[in-house]
Amino acid sequence: LDPKLRDRMTSDAVRLARHVGYQNAGTVEFLLDDKGRHYFIEVNCRLQVEHTCSEEITGIDIVQSQIKIAEGSRLADL
Repeated sequence: LDPKLRDRMTSDAVRLARHVGYQNAGTVEFLLDDKGRHYFIEVNCRLQVEHTCSEEITGIDIVQSQIKIAEGSRLADL
């Protein structure tokens, strides 16, 4: 993805989560048209099935991080 488009999609996902008070692991899904516009599809309030791909790309163990947060750790502590 173009970095500017990725930033807009990330910003929209975070804004949506904050608006509804969402605080947990989840996935916000968008569709992208041929003109580079993105459209909201859905929020999945769970880890995505493909979370292992995200873990490889980011180097973060998402499941372990979710457990640590449930135990009281903060994101900044991870």
